[in-house]
Amino acid sequence: MAKKSFNISSTLSKNKEPQLAAKIPLQKKAKDTKDVANKVAIIHKEEESEQKAKLKKEIVEKPVKAKAERKKTAKLVRLTIDTPESMHRKLKIKAIEKGVSMRDYILQLLEKELY
Repeated sequence: MAKKSFNISSTLSKNKEPQLAAKIPLQKKAKDTKDVANKVAIIHKEEESEQKAKLKKEIVEKPVKAKAERKKTAKLVRLTIDTPESMHRKLKIKAIEKGVSMRDYILQLLEKELY
């Protein structure tokens, strides 16, 4: 197929100079420094409470991590099991909810049962 040519000379002759909208100057508003300080304080309080929650979570999970670290120093032996797909899915979901790997989650379960 041959390329079709377009004649835009008439369009260009009509629109020689584009007309732009008039510039509107930006108006600066005076800021209330007390209001800004209050908002900053609120943000920092929220961050502190989030950090406190993280610290509490770390303190609760620290013993579990310490046990897992002890297990890493011990000689490791591979264990392979076949599970139904539905059980594997549930294990994966539980591990994600707890924020650990599936391996660590299963080791925690076995540790609770055996010790």
